[in-house]
Amino acid sequence: MMKAQNTLRQMLFSVVAVTAVAAICYPFTEFIGYRSVALILLLVVSILAMRQGLPAVITAALLGALIWDFFFIPPRFTLTIGSGEDALLILMYFIVATLNGIIQYRLRQMSRLQYETKERERSIKLYNALFNSLSHDLRTPIAAVLGAADTLNETDVQLSPQQRAVLLSEITGNALRLNEQVDNLLNMSRLEAGMIHARKAWCDLKDLVYGTVKKLIPNPSEYPISIIIPPDFPLVQLDYGLSEHILLNLLNNARRHTPPGTRITIEARMLKISHGHFETDSTNNRIKPVKEADTHLLQLEVMDEGPGIPPEDVARIFDKFYRSEATKADGTGLGLYVAGGFVEAQGGEISVRNRLTGGACFTIEIPTVILSQQFHDND
Repeated sequence: MMKAQNTLRQMLFSVVAVTAVAAICYPFTEFIGYRSVALILLLVVSILAMRQGLPAVITAALLGALIWDFFFIPPRFTLTIGSGEDALLILMYFIVATLNGIIQYRLRQMSRLQYETKERERSIKLYNALFNSLSHDLRTPIAAVLGAADTLNETDVQLSPQQRAVLLSEITGNALRLNEQVDNLLNMSRLEAGMIHARKAWCDLKDLVYGTVKKLIPNPSEYPISIIIPPDFPLVQLDYGLSEHILLNLLNNARRHTPPGTRITIEARMLKISHGHFETDSTNNRIKPVKEADTHLLQLEVMDEGPGIPPEDVARIFDKFYRSEATKADGTGLGLYVAGGFVEAQGGEISVRNRLTGGACFTIEIPTVILSQQFHDND
C-alpha cells in the first residue's frame, strides 16, 4: 500500500512539473522556437529520472510528448503533426526520454544492490568478529573461573592458605575480565542503536578518578598508578557513568598491553576556551557579564610505559573489533571503540600518540563548564 501511494505521488509530481514547465515556455514559443521547448521538456524528464521511479518517468515522457504536440507543434491545438520531420522529432523525444528514465532507474537499482551487498558483507564480518569474541574471549575466563572453583570444591585436595588465595584471586580476576567483556558488548550495541545520551552533572574529578582506580585494580602493586590532579581542581560537568567507563577501558587497555610492574599515569588539566559570555540587561539596556559559568576544556591523559602503538595502528585503534597484529594480548577489540563513543557522546574527542620516553598516551578532551569564582571576585 505504501509503495503504491509513493508511486502515485511521484506520478502526480511528474505531471505537475512537466505541465508547469510547458506553461512557462508557452508565452516564449515565438522567441525560442517550438523545437527548443522539446529540449527543455527533455531536460525536465531527465531531472525527474534521477529521483523518480520508472512509472513516473514514463508518465512524464508521454505527457511531455502530448503537450509538445498539442500546444507547440504546428498546427497548434491538434494532435495532427504537420511534417514528417516533426513526427520523427516527437518519436525520438519520447524514445530518448523513456530510455533515459530506464537507464537512471537501472543505475539506482545497481547502486542500491551494491549498498545492500556492502551492508551484508559488513554484517557478516561483524557477526564473525562477534562470534570469535564470544567463542574465545568470553569462554576463556569462564573456563578459568570454573576450573578454580572446582579445585576449591574438591574435598580430597589439601590446599594451603597461599594456594587458596591464588585460586580466589584467579576467580576474581577472570570474573572482572568477563564483566568487562560483557559490558563492552552491551555498550557496543547501545552505541550502534544510538541509545547513548550524555547526562552531565557537577562532579569532583578526583572522586571520579580515584574511585575508578580503586574499583579496577585489586592489587595496586601489580600496576602502580600515579594520579596527577591539582589540589584546587574545580568541579566540572560530566556524565559520571560514561566517564567512569572511559577510564576503566583505558586503564584495562594499559594493563593488557604493558608488562606487570610498569607505571600507569593519569594526569588532568583544565584549559580555558572562553572567559564567560555577555548578555544585555533589558532594564537599562546595558551589557553585563554572565557570572554563573565559564566554558573550559577538560584534558585527561592516561599514559603507560609499555611498548607503544605501531604507527600503522594509530589511525584504526578506535575502530570496532580492531586488534593490532603486533599484540599478543587477549580482548575483543571493543574497549577503545566504546571509550571513543562515550567521549563523543559528551561532545569531546579522544586521540592517542606514542610517548618519547616509551609507551602510549591517550588524551581525552571534553568541553565542560566550571563554577567561576573570578567573576565574583571582580564584581
